[in-house]
Order: sequence, then structure tokens, then C-alpha cells
Amino acid sequence: MSLLFLDGGRLDGRGQRRPWLLLLAVPAFGAMSAQCQTQPRLAVDMSVLSSPDPFLLSGNNVGAVMGQISVSPGVKLTSPRGSTLDIGGTITDRRYSRLYGNYVLGEVRATGLYRDSEYLSIGAEAGYARTLAIDILSASADVASDPRAIRNDWYARADAAWRPDPYSLITPEIRYERITYAGNSFLRNANVLAASIAYARRVDPLTSIGLRLRDTVNTQAGLGTINSAAIYATVKRQLGQQTSLSAELGAERTGAQSSSTLLAGRVDLCRQDKDTSRRLTGCLTGTLNSQISGFGGLRRDATVILTLRQTMSEHFVLRASSEYRRSALIGPTQFGPTLPPEASGPVAQNGPTDAMRHTLMLDWAVDRHVTLTGTIQYLRRQLVSGQKIGAAFFGIQLRYQPGAHQ
Repeated sequence: MSLLFLDGGRLDGRGQRRPWLLLLAVPAFGAMSAQCQTQPRLAVDMSVLSSPDPFLLSGNNVGAVMGQISVSPGVKLTSPRGSTLDIGGTITDRRYSRLYGNYVLGEVRATGLYRDSEYLSIGAEAGYARTLAIDILSASADVASDPRAIRNDWYARADAAWRPDPYSLITPEIRYERITYAGNSFLRNANVLAASIAYARRVDPLTSIGLRLRDTVNTQAGLGTINSAAIYATVKRQLGQQTSLSAELGAERTGAQSSSTLLAGRVDLCRQDKDTSRRLTGCLTGTLNSQISGFGGLRRDATVILTLRQTMSEHFVLRASSEYRRSALIGPTQFGPTLPPEASGPVAQNGPTDAMRHTLMLDWAVDRHVTLTGTIQYLRRQLVSGQKIGAAFFGIQLRYQPGAHQ
């Protein structure tokens, strides 16, 4: 659960807010909740997906049909001055027609934002997610061990946005994450603690430049602590009314198996329309960084993600996405002199792996409560042995939102 600091506090003799008064707003939340606007929500999704190889396994006769039902309740509270508390989650029951059994997946999360003024806002978030490895194929290299493994992820984050003057923005952030695995006997559990602070200054009406510092402490079962620190130069540029560019480029120093200084960065190029229109919108994102690996130590990840959205008519929307990730272990293996039996073969090697996911979806708004979506997907993963396994997926999804409006 996250805390929401509702609007509270008084001005001191100089007309400034005293920061310690933010703490008084926490117990005041219950008393002030009647002043908040409440927006409950509920979505129910039912879907069927068929594939000749739903888990991208080598072998014959591995096809199956997947049926799934998900329920996603939530509620959002908004104070008169713009502070928010959003609590929601999803629970999913997934069943396969043969071979793979049943899975219960889902997540729960709470996000709070305290808006003190146009100069200061404080945010917090906490949650838990239970995910099937094949669903995060393009986000984690750990799927190379077993796409049927379960990843449990507990996380918490706090950040702030402070504007000391009309041209400057200071954004500190701290984040904690605990990752554990079920259904796989040699992926290692890990704890990740990351802290960062960024400074940006607006140099003209369309451009901001700045600097960001980040330090990450990774603690892994049986391996101790691995540190990763980075410094980035940042730039944000508004390229037009709908198009924006955000980028950071810097150097990352890892205290991993072999200490080294590596290039790191991220770029986001997005076109978004505030008003509903039939223009093509979307984002192109590229990242290069180091992440904790379930195999032990750090892996070097390069990812590219493209998302597109095109409104075809009042009732039809076409969506597409393309994701690619390439990972390689930094330094030698962390399994030690004796490898567990499950790690024999290509998984135990140190070579790079990659994965891709391409998706095309057509949404049909049947009415203001019901949406029918047809989906075509292609997934592929490459093992460290060089073997590539890919499969197509075809499915249909029905979503019911009883409180939705057009």
C-alpha cells in the first residue's frame, strides 16, 4: 500500500509551506476522504488463444489452446487540489487444453500522489505481481531457462518533483524490488535497491537539459552484493504539438564479476494526441543498461520497443507493437564449479540470448461497455546455444467494463 499525503499544512510567516506539515496529512486522509472524488472501476476479460507452441519449447506435438478469465477491480480518489490515491489489481485464471495445466496469476498495486502546489509533488507506489515467464519474454532473459517458471515480484517506490524556480526541476527517487521464482530450481532470488536524483533546467520554451545520477545495489541469494552506478546527461525536447523526444546518455560502472565501465542510456520518441482523432500515434523506445539476472550476476540488456495506435472509425481501433531484447552475461558464470542438473546444456552457457514479440490487435467497441479484440502474435526466443524457437498465436478477447463511457 502506498501513502497519500492529502492537501494539508499551513503557510509560515514568509508565506512558505513548512515541509514537516506533510506528515500531518497522513492520519487526516480518513477524515478528508469525503471531500475526494471517487472513481470506482471494474473490467472483466475473457480470452482464448491458440498456438502450435505456446511456451516456445523444442519438440513435436506441443500445441495447445489457452483459455483465460481476468477480473480487474480498482478505485481512484482525487482531492480538490489534485492529489490522488489509486488502488487496483488483476486476478487471472489461465488454463491450457493439454500438457501445461492451470495457472493463477495477477497483480495488486497502490499509487499515491500528493500535490502540495505547482512547485512540489510527492509520489509513492507499492505492489505485487505474479507473472508467467513467457509473458515477460521480451523484458527478462530469465525466460531462457524455462518459459513456464513463475516470477513473483514485490516492489515499492517513492519519488518527488520539486521546482525551486520556474526553470528548474529536481526529481529524487528510491525504489526497492524483491524477485523470487517458483517452478524453477536454479534461478536465483534477488533484492534490488536503487536510488537516483535528477536535475533538469528549461533552456527555452521547448527544451530542457539536465543530469541524472543513479546507484543500484543488487543482492542475490548465494552471491552477495553487486553494485551498479551510472551518470547520465539528459535532454527533453518538444518537437511539435504532438511529438516529443526524451533521451539520456551516460556511463555505467558495474562492480560485477568483472568491473567495467559501459555505455548506458535511453531514448523515447513519442507522438500523442490529447484529443481523440484518427491520426497515427505511438512511441519508439530504446534502452541500454544492466539488470540483475536470475542466472546469477548482471546481464547487459539492449531493448527496442515500438507501439502504434490508429483509430479507424468510431468503433474500430488498430493497435500494433514490436519488442526486441538482446541480453548477455557480464563476466563469467555465477553457478560455481558444480552446476545443478537442470542447468546443463545451453542454459548453463554464457552466450547471449535474444527474444522478440510482434503483436497486431483490432479493437471493436461493440457498445460503451463491451469491446471485442482480435489478436495475432509472433513470439521467438533464442537460446545461448544459438537455437531459435518461434511460434504464432491467434486469439480473441472480450472485455466488459460496466462503468465505462464512450
